[in-house]
Amino acid sequence: MRVVNAVVRWLLLSPLHDLLSRSVVLLLITGCRSGRTFAVPVQYAEDGDVLTIVSRRDRLWWRNLAGGAPLTVVLRGKRHAAYGAVNSAPTAVRDALGAVGVPVVPSLEDGVAVTMVVAPAEPRPEPSGLWRRWFGAVTLGELAGFAVPALVAASVAAAGPELLRALLIVAAGIVEGSVLGLAQAYALRTALPWVPTATWAGATAGGAAVAWSIGAIPIVLGGFDQPPMVLVLLGAVMLVAMGGLQWRVLASRLPGTAWWIAATAGAWLVALAVFAAVTTPLWREGQPVWLVAAIGVLGGAVMAVTVAALTGLAFVRLAKSELNAGPEVPRTRSFASTSTHRRRRTIGL
Repeated sequence: MRVVNAVVRWLLLSPLHDLLSRSVVLLLITGCRSGRTFAVPVQYAEDGDVLTIVSRRDRLWWRNLAGGAPLTVVLRGKRHAAYGAVNSAPTAVRDALGAVGVPVVPSLEDGVAVTMVVAPAEPRPEPSGLWRRWFGAVTLGELAGFAVPALVAASVAAAGPELLRALLIVAAGIVEGSVLGLAQAYALRTALPWVPTATWAGATAGGAAVAWSIGAIPIVLGGFDQPPMVLVLLGAVMLVAMGGLQWRVLASRLPGTAWWIAATAGAWLVALAVFAAVTTPLWREGQPVWLVAAIGVLGGAVMAVTVAALTGLAFVRLAKSELNAGPEVPRTRSFASTSTHRRRRTIGL
């Protein structure tokens, strides 16, 4: 449980917080006796500037708020000063459970209601070192992700039906795309916090699926002797698939960014050429699986560095586009105008 809570706390404090922060808030509470600050991730209900938590009586963290106490709340990635109070009366617990709509405690006597009034978010400093952040995150993400198809391809190179081999490689490629997408989102959201992490990772994985599916065609067919124009067309689809799907995510809030497709396609073209230049002279027929995989991982490392460096330049341009776009003009009714029912979140213990 401690490991899970540590991961949850890290996510809530990271640019990837939106994977959880729609339903989980992080409370930074100072202990009454120890004076130490500790972080408690809990699920919550929201109504305007008031958050409601329901906790079991046998938990200890809420006791630091008994009688009322200040605390800091990390809500959807932003820090807020807050003031919390605890009410253990059965009627208060019942009202809190009614706001939640989920029976999170066995009985009213087993729970306590915690309410917090949240102040406006603290101002955030302008992000800096964007290229370095992107380069580091994407290099590690692509290296870790590409290791999966490299190992799978080496393992099934001469075993099993061709279709099964191709499916395994494509599945491994989707894993690569998912890992890369999460790494990119980690860096991307520092400048464009509105980009949904899961949507971006899904778009990246989708582009990887298209690219690896095209790359697996020769495995299924036992070769692929086609006219040059067909090969060029398929190669172009491979290169633009990922950037194209990612651009659809960007275009929803940042128009005029279709150049991202060309920028990422060019970066991948260079990176794949570097990969081929490194691995082709090293691979030989009859090599053991571990050596084939090691060469693939080496080529993947060089490819990761290349694509991270080049797409990092495009990312910096995206960040500048976001700054030049100015404040967003709401297209739909504001968050405050939505119904209380739709704003409520599941309460945790």
